[in-house]
Amino acid sequence: MIRIGEINYLNVYPIYYYLKKAFKNDNKINFMNFVSGSPAFLNRELETGNIDISPSSSFYYILNYKYSYIFPNLSISSKKKVKSIYLFSSKPIEDFNENETIHVTPETLTSINLLKVLLAEIYKMDLNKIKFTALKPNDKLELKLGQVSGGEAIKGGIFLHIGNNALKLIKHIPESCFAYDLADLWYRYTGYPFVFALFIINKEAYDNNKNEFDTLYKFLIESKKTAVSGLREAALSISELDEYKFISYEELIDYWTECLSFDFGKNEIGGFNLYSELLYKNKLISSIPKLNFV
Repeated sequence: MIRIGEINYLNVYPIYYYLKKAFKNDNKINFMNFVSGSPAFLNRELETGNIDISPSSSFYYILNYKYSYIFPNLSISSKKKVKSIYLFSSKPIEDFNENETIHVTPETLTSINLLKVLLAEIYKMDLNKIKFTALKPNDKLELKLGQVSGGEAIKGGIFLHIGNNALKLIKHIPESCFAYDLADLWYRYTGYPFVFALFIINKEAYDNNKNEFDTLYKFLIESKKTAVSGLREAALSISELDEYKFISYEELIDYWTECLSFDFGKNEIGGFNLYSELLYKNKLISSIPKLNFV
């Protein structure tokens, strides 16, 4: 049995929609089990061995590459803007104090370290003086905002939000609030897409179930191809669900087509390698990772 992590965000929904549909139509596939949660939750489950594979944080892979494999040609990456990773602030970044406090969603690992890189590289801030404070999560490492209106969730400070929460909050920010798309800042600075997640596999699990993982990889690649040409069906499948009322069908299609890439090709690898190098330069990691493809 392969235990597969599933990020409960809209960014990966098209791939998993078609992956589950393919499994349902193939009676021979009875060795897959899905575990849903936030990126931080799935990182924890992957590290503790409670799941075997997940589209988990690229920063998680950087820390754990010696114990991990990755599937080639698969990622969750931005193209230019991503529209679901925002730094919200009541003042422009250029006016931040050297000892600023930034409130961070507990759901992130990659984006918080992307923010640190951007603050150090673009805005020349001393990361040792900035205070990063995690917002309180539930037991699944999720941040529940409740009913959002009038920007209360980002009022009076600096906040980093990601995923579905960021997609919701961007519609409710006060006119005086600044919202910085971190993928956009990264692209403007580097010219590269940003890789938020890779399909990361526990090495021991892969070595013990190679044939099953190879089967899963074939399904994932086919699901990626189908998703790119079948976004309309995927969008319609969730457009009537209450939990996704915050985004319209048209906005969803735009998000998937204009913002996201599920590839891990030359440009994505270049962006990932530069991210790793800048993390190392700013002493946020102790070594440069290798890409351990299966």
